[in-house]
Amino acid sequence: MTVTEATDHRTVASPRSSGSFSTSLRLRVKGGPGGERALALLRAASTVGRHSTCDLALADPQVSGLHLHLTLEGDRLRLRDAGSTNGTWLAGQRIYDVELGPGAEIVVGSTTLVVELDESATVHAVEAPSESFGELVGASRVMRELFALLERIAPKELTVLVLGETGTGKESVARSVHAGSKRAAEPFVVVDCTALPEALAESLLFGHEKGAFTGATERRIGFFEAARGGTLFLDEVGELPGPLQSKFLRVLERREIVRVGSQTPVPVDIRVVAATNRDLRNEIEKGRFREDLYFRLAQVRVTLPSLRDRPEDIPLLCRKLLERAQSDAMIEHEALAFLTTQPWPGNVRELANALLRAGALSSDGIIRREDLAGEGFGARADKEPPPFDLIGTFADAKERAIDRFEKAYLSMLMRRCKGNLSRASREAELARHHLRDLLKKRALYGVDHGDE
Repeated sequence: MTVTEATDHRTVASPRSSGSFSTSLRLRVKGGPGGERALALLRAASTVGRHSTCDLALADPQVSGLHLHLTLEGDRLRLRDAGSTNGTWLAGQRIYDVELGPGAEIVVGSTTLVVELDESATVHAVEAPSESFGELVGASRVMRELFALLERIAPKELTVLVLGETGTGKESVARSVHAGSKRAAEPFVVVDCTALPEALAESLLFGHEKGAFTGATERRIGFFEAARGGTLFLDEVGELPGPLQSKFLRVLERREIVRVGSQTPVPVDIRVVAATNRDLRNEIEKGRFREDLYFRLAQVRVTLPSLRDRPEDIPLLCRKLLERAQSDAMIEHEALAFLTTQPWPGNVRELANALLRAGALSSDGIIRREDLAGEGFGARADKEPPPFDLIGTFADAKERAIDRFEKAYLSMLMRRCKGNLSRASREAELARHHLRDLLKKRALYGVDHGDE
């Protein structure tokens, strides 16, 4: 295929969805506890469950806190069970993911729900005119609805809870909200709740006084004070242990912290954005997350869709991801079509890595279908190999996977930086001598990395 038949990532665009429809669907409670009522499906995505924060809250003790995810797909309604205890049933069969049209009836717990066409309603979806918000990109209806919401809440002093699978861009939401707020010139501090060591967690979060414990040779401020005036991003907040959840709640309520080894409260003026890949409503039901903390964090709740649920955004995402990587690579139509058919369990992060890998493998700046085969450096076989070589011991398999990743990453990094070691060390946030050692280890030091 010639270069002219490739898709230039700088010109790829996704179709824009309409903001108005002549008819709409609704989901009506036909029978069960709580009486009849209905949810007009005005947005691209909504939820059903027992928890009060669901779009359709059911007074049925046999329904899970979060029971169903609903997505509008044209004139059909897609229902996905959210891992409920008692299941979702259609015509006596348990279902997990199904598309339904008007007239379909499902059973959740003791409640019967029916999909109906409401021809008297006209839906005017609130969608942003732009295909981006800060670091986020998308032309699909669900993303443009999200952008419209973020544009409204960014300037307001509200805590935000961001839900979504790994790799969907939860930190990008937090950074974009911070950038659109009145606090944009102040610090943006990230706390990875999965990496807080239990013994030091309180000190890291709230700081400590000199002599507070063995080794505390001087006063240190914690993450909350470091974010003063700005935004504190609590990544994977669902991983917080119970005692820390109580302390977080107190800080959010009083807007003050107490350093370890002190009894004097210190005021903290911060905005909190939290994120998790768990649905905290089900964690509350299982007794693993405090409901009062949930409501403090979720003054606004934002849910990021998985990439497999918005494949129409992939061409635009490819364009933006390659631009951010400072790559001039182009993608053939066949390769782009292949990307839109993949499930992407790692979502946008996985897509970005696949593009960087393919760009490193391409010989002439054109990403072809064969450049996307497999996951390792140099995987160009006609038949796709397994993503990992799992033969041998755990340690051996892990070492081979790390070797393949490092070689692919470092090769693309040096090509992007035109072989400039200082620039590459800054972009990778690695010490210059450490990067040089890695390049030597992978036989990439001193190699001509081209003029990209």
